[in-house]
Amino acid sequence: MYILLLFKNFFMEKKIYLAMLHKIGINQKKLHIIFKNNSDYKDFFDNLSYNILFDLNFTDKQIEYILKEKKEIDINKIKEKLESRNVNIVTINDENYPYFLKQVPNFPYLFYLRWKIDNSPKIAVVWSRKITSYWESAIEKIVWDISSYFTIISWWAAWCDTKAHQVAISHWNKTISIIGTWIDIDYPVLNKKLYDNIVFTGWWIISIFPIWEVWNSYNFPIRNEIVAWLSVWVLVVEAKSKSWTLITSNLALDLWKDLFAVPWDFFKLNSEWCNNLIKKWMAKLVTCSEDILVEYNILSKNINKKRIDFSDLLEEEIYNLLILEWLTIDQIANKIWISVSVVSFKLSMLEINKLIKKNYWWKYEVF
Repeated sequence: MYILLLFKNFFMEKKIYLAMLHKIGINQKKLHIIFKNNSDYKDFFDNLSYNILFDLNFTDKQIEYILKEKKEIDINKIKEKLESRNVNIVTINDENYPYFLKQVPNFPYLFYLRWKIDNSPKIAVVWSRKITSYWESAIEKIVWDISSYFTIISWWAAWCDTKAHQVAISHWNKTISIIGTWIDIDYPVLNKKLYDNIVFTGWWIISIFPIWEVWNSYNFPIRNEIVAWLSVWVLVVEAKSKSWTLITSNLALDLWKDLFAVPWDFFKLNSEWCNNLIKKWMAKLVTCSEDILVEYNILSKNINKKRIDFSDLLEEEIYNLLILEWLTIDQIANKIWISVSVVSFKLSMLEINKLIKKNYWWKYEVF
């Protein structure tokens, strides 16, 4: 145990320099280029110079800013901040980097995480910010049930997103908050208590923004895209025709992810987008949690309530994929970026343990 702790501290010490590089103005795209073939963050930080940055196509103005920030940054303050909030830095080289996030065209090189993230199926619940009593009741009725089977992802905005997280944690079910600031900032301030409750109950908060990054309008679309990519499907509870919600729901449609929508009074502006999604057959109408659960045979099989001891994380990933849909070996391999031979072996082990089976269409499904 002591040796494992030493290893953890060693790798975290290295990643602190990565966080500092991110903070002083080296964005996610540049980090991909710089550390494509190595991960010696400390060495790169220590030797940072005008020539190195110029070769990486930074402008003179950017180089001036980065070198100035490097002189002023305090590693002890950064370290203290990360440790005080138990923040983990997850990179694309880490095993717990979500495979769905790697499918983003410009997926982040790193993100900041409070606690840890697992491979359970994740569901985005999105809507406009101002909430009525109707929508609040809809959230309580639907999210309460589906959070027993899926991890609830939302944006961390006031009112409606707050409600989704509250419903999930009130029943000790999993929830993830994707925030538009750095992970240390309680924005909006009125959600600070909920923020602490999510951490206290052991669920997760994720940010891809640098240390001390405050909120701004440019961050919100990026945050919404992360929500769409991490989820396996999206539930739209409320949205006007012009809303941040449209970014997430449109991206979900582009990704061929299942979209569900809750209908309401067609005279109300806040129900305009939901009603249109349903009318145009782009989303399935939802009036209760059963409308969602039957899509994945969860009601009949009750599969997620099984307690299963998997031999490794890869088996769990494959099993969770098959909870949602029937897949061939090739489809599974493409989704999780693993060779067909490895997937075949894992499927065999799951079959031997009577957790999955192959159907008549040569696709695998759970028992």
